[in-house]
Amino acid sequence: MDIQNIEKIELSYLEVRDHKEMAELMKDEYRHLKDSTWSEKEISILIDKFPKGQVSIKIDGEFAGFALSMIVDYAKFEDSHTYKEITGNYTFSTLNPLGDILYGVDVFVSKKYRGLRIGRRLYDYRKELCEELNLKGIVFGGRLPNYHKYADEISPKEYIMRVKAKEIHDPVLNFQLSNDFHVKRVIKNYLEGDTESCEYAALLAWNNIYYTKPKKKPLTQKTVIRLGLIQWQVRPYNNIEEVLQQAEYFINAVSNYRSDFALFPEFFNAPLMSKYNHLSEAEAIRELASYTQRFREEFSRLAIAYNINIITGSMPELIEGHLYNVGFLCRRDGTVEKYSKIHVTPDEQKIWGLQGSSEIKTFNTDCGKIGVLICYDVEFPELSRLLAKEGMEILFVPFLTDTQNGYSRVRICAQARAIENECYVAIAGCVGNLPKVSNMDIQYAQSAVFTPCDFSFPSSGVKAESTPNTEMILVADIDLDLLKELHSFGGVTNLKDRREDLYELKLKK
Repeated sequence: MDIQNIEKIELSYLEVRDHKEMAELMKDEYRHLKDSTWSEKEISILIDKFPKGQVSIKIDGEFAGFALSMIVDYAKFEDSHTYKEITGNYTFSTLNPLGDILYGVDVFVSKKYRGLRIGRRLYDYRKELCEELNLKGIVFGGRLPNYHKYADEISPKEYIMRVKAKEIHDPVLNFQLSNDFHVKRVIKNYLEGDTESCEYAALLAWNNIYYTKPKKKPLTQKTVIRLGLIQWQVRPYNNIEEVLQQAEYFINAVSNYRSDFALFPEFFNAPLMSKYNHLSEAEAIRELASYTQRFREEFSRLAIAYNINIITGSMPELIEGHLYNVGFLCRRDGTVEKYSKIHVTPDEQKIWGLQGSSEIKTFNTDCGKIGVLICYDVEFPELSRLLAKEGMEILFVPFLTDTQNGYSRVRICAQARAIENECYVAIAGCVGNLPKVSNMDIQYAQSAVFTPCDFSFPSSGVKAESTPNTEMILVADIDLDLLKELHSFGGVTNLKDRREDLYELKLKK
């Protein structure tokens, strides 16, 4: 499947009307099983009893996969249970809303869409649901579809050990192990009629490290977002493929930490101008602009593949002969929106002929409302205040600064924006040098995540920061619910205490 042709990926709650498409997907894959598909009645019961546990994936409106699960009181079952026993003979009478384990009933992804990490997306949803419901963990019996090839030679236990050691490939078990599940034991006679697995299964588990023993009073659920900042070292590249390879390396790294956002710096792709160094600076950056559409497409593909929202930093774009500094929010559902630099520096205007954009807006994401200001823009408090009035919770600032003076301006202003707008601010920049690219000089950066300064936040207003001038990633968690508390109950309430009877800020158009 060509990811570049995908426009939208949607994860939504399963509905009974989806049953027909579910059945069509499962018939071919499970043809060796006696009962290869779920009946509409069975799906209806599961949805009725536990709607949050049943989700589907649709790609451009086409049904592409699903995940079924239920909550059980696991103490009532032994680790040697069968599939029939745990599901109450497929009636789901064993589902208990007061249970402590999320049990995986089924996961399925269409062959057409395999390779897009759809399965990982479904498992990530289950993990997040497990954390939200404060359950101990996830348990299920994993099939061993390739075991029948080795059943005459080795035991199921040895088979699993050899799969772990990468000596044998098992598509199901390999996938589970790569998604942080561990094998508890081997179950015999687990799924009746599963000849591929010789009716054996690996009992797999994932532990919720955030689980807390329930108290008499329920705990308030927090909305925690994980940010992945990329401090990018500029270095010579021969072509765009090498830049994209390095970008994917970093996206993979922050995705492995289950980050919700990846933030790249301003003009991180500037090394591609080296092949145009025989031209003037203004001509060279216009050649760089010819790569922008390709970057947009590839970053959107990576956002889908790695299930992460990507803020692409910035890059030049030519529109009707005018040169702008732009970037893209590539959401993990496949949608893309553009943001642009409003204020260009004197050098950017004089040397490159860059022009400032006139569009100021926030973006809705699955992790709250965000804003993006490119480098110099963060030094103008009016912009972030306009975004805050629209409900911005996280401000992303990709930047490129050559001196520590320039960096300090960005950093200090970013911290001020976090305090005055009661929001989080994440900044990410480039490090290193490009001796073969004119007007790029040496880069100075220390990426960081800033917070308001109040009791629920670090007293310094610094949530996390990277090592200066070192290529690395910075991963940090932020809690959006803390902002809600701050807006009403903070030591000071900057947004609420504005004297709008004396002054106001608004867009002219």
